[in-house]
Amino acid sequence: MILSRGIILQLIAFAVITVVGVAIVSVNYIGLGRGVLGREYVAWVDLTDSGGVFTNAEVTYRGVPVGRVGPIELTKDGIKVKLELRRGERIPREGTKAVVANRSAVGEQYIDLVPARKGGPYLDEGDPYTIPRERTTLPVSTADLLRNVDALVGSVNTEDLGIIVDELNNAFSGSAEDLQSLLDDTDRILQTMDESYPDTKRLLDNSVTVLDTQRGQAANIRGFARNLNELTTSLRNDDPALRRTVDSVPGAVDETHKAIHQLAPTLPVLLANLTTTGQVISSRKAGLRSLFILYPVTVAGAQTVTPGDGTQHLGLALNIDSPPPCTEGYEHVKRRWPQHTAKKEPRLDAGCKAPKDADTAVRGPRNFPADAIAPYPQVPPGATAGAGFPEGGAYAEDGDGDGKAQAKGEQGDAKAKAAAAAPSGQLANGNLYLSYPANSVEFAGYDPTTGAVYGPDGKRYTMPRTAGTRELGDSSWKWLMLGPLSQ
Repeated sequence: MILSRGIILQLIAFAVITVVGVAIVSVNYIGLGRGVLGREYVAWVDLTDSGGVFTNAEVTYRGVPVGRVGPIELTKDGIKVKLELRRGERIPREGTKAVVANRSAVGEQYIDLVPARKGGPYLDEGDPYTIPRERTTLPVSTADLLRNVDALVGSVNTEDLGIIVDELNNAFSGSAEDLQSLLDDTDRILQTMDESYPDTKRLLDNSVTVLDTQRGQAANIRGFARNLNELTTSLRNDDPALRRTVDSVPGAVDETHKAIHQLAPTLPVLLANLTTTGQVISSRKAGLRSLFILYPVTVAGAQTVTPGDGTQHLGLALNIDSPPPCTEGYEHVKRRWPQHTAKKEPRLDAGCKAPKDADTAVRGPRNFPADAIAPYPQVPPGATAGAGFPEGGAYAEDGDGDGKAQAKGEQGDAKAKAAAAAPSGQLANGNLYLSYPANSVEFAGYDPTTGAVYGPDGKRYTMPRTAGTRELGDSSWKWLMLGPLSQ
């Protein structure tokens, strides 16, 4: 019989397909040649008993098949099971457990690898690794299971079991519809909970944030609760007084209503007038503040005129040409005397060029004080002799025949004149009396913010209040009310 060329080609193709299919099945399913191809690696499991596992059983990692069970070898006190695992499955070596489990009730055991951590080293690295016996678990044998079930059934009292069955029959007899309704409602509840799962999850996540905030504010919450407890305790203790106050409120409200009703014709006029008065006071608050600060000092100083010795002590201190006028910046300006009253074009290019801390009367908008609202004099930086006055006080004397006073602008001359004009003192009857030279005029500065007085000698003194020690500063006007109380 002669075969045609087409049939021969078909037979050859069929033979090739058969060989390739058998090879694929042998390698992928039977496992032939995997070691030669390098597609698997080996690990071992040390067991006390097989637990029903057999060669070619499945090996899983977290429930996913990763290999097969190889040959099983006997040891002195147990067995060693070879695991043939596919490469590419990175199974941690440290802490991994081997569990022999049953896939179904009729058997079909397999080995499941359960990791305890992430990361290397892995089973496919280095020499074949053996999972130790203490990290293995065997299933309960069928004989032990049956013995335990028999012991459980034998421990039940038949009479008590009959009573339980009878009571269950009485409990559920005729309640089929109610049970069905209960199951249906439970099913709807579960469906609703499943639908609201995202919202529930967000609620739980946000609850963590709220609880963390509450834990962080625990001290404040405890303090609030403690203070609230003290408040409620005080309210409970003052309950009679509070009740009397509440009872008195209606009468007070009635009387207030009557007063407002009686004042209705004149009250708007009064309030309108008070508005005008308030506007005037508001526009003059700087002057009033200065008055309240300086008036107590003036009253206290007035008492020194009559010290109680039967006489009155009066003196006159003129601040003439002190400090001297600023001349820097006016060098090219012709002096104009007061007698010349004719109209004259002013020079706009002239102005005081002296520094702000000069001993002269510095003028001009560039020297306007920063704290313009303060009604009291400010002590310039570095000054020690008074509230904005030159150190050592001031000095003036009669000038030439025209009667003009000549200012001593330089600091050295001012100090020398101040020293020459120092007063002389005399103690009589426990009082100190000062006398000044006839040709000198001196003054002292007072700083109401500190209560400090700078005397003509340049020294700093404290202006005494009634008690002589208490400093009130800007609130010195309160001395008008507090002074009599401290007598």
